[in-house]
Amino acid sequence: MKIHESTHQGSEQWDEWRAVRATASEFGKIFTGGGKISSQRESYMRAKAIARKYKLPTWSGNAATDRGHELEPLSRDLFMELSGLDVREVACIEHDNGLCGGSPDGIIHHNGIDLSGWETKSFNYDRHMKIIEKRELPVENKPQVHGMLWLTGFQTWQYMVYNPDAMPFDHLVLQVQPDQYTQDLGGEVLAFCEELDRRAEEFIEDFEKMMSGVAMREAMPELYAQIEAMNGEGLI
Repeated sequence: MKIHESTHQGSEQWDEWRAVRATASEFGKIFTGGGKISSQRESYMRAKAIARKYKLPTWSGNAATDRGHELEPLSRDLFMELSGLDVREVACIEHDNGLCGGSPDGIIHHNGIDLSGWETKSFNYDRHMKIIEKRELPVENKPQVHGMLWLTGFQTWQYMVYNPDAMPFDHLVLQVQPDQYTQDLGGEVLAFCEELDRRAEEFIEDFEKMMSGVAMREAMPELYAQIEAMNGEGLI
């Protein structure tokens, strides 16, 4: 794996890096937390392929993600204070194949050696309390956390939920370890990357065809044939 530290999360360079790679926060679009191939796999692959040649719009987030970004530094500070561990920020971690990676909230290190990872989520009060009660990694976050375990090869990943409005139950830390799901997810991500590389030109050609208007003509052949018969010539 390769750890990128020359830029930062949220920068234009980071956005460009993510645009063409399968990333841990979106591994659920490849392999769900329930252990099934995602219905979004094909469309996700198409977007990653097209982004190799064209700059596509990026998701700017919503109120929930904005709140998460605001609370992340507070969550990190609380974790370090209570655990006595040091968490460093990095931009992203890239797989050796260069086609996938992830952007962890932090890397836990000791004496200069990276030992584990740290992920934090700040949900609304009701969702937060349900996790506090169940003390289980939410299914929707499973691909991301196990994806980071697979990418890094770490023996553990620390998953933390934090909501300062839920005192005295404002935080919970769950230690996640790799298991069969981790291996299955990694295999599916690698298969996705290989197929993406193989089909990228196909997706780009389809996209260019659609943008040129040819796809519209093929989608409505009878109508265009009728108009051509009336006009004696093609529309496009």
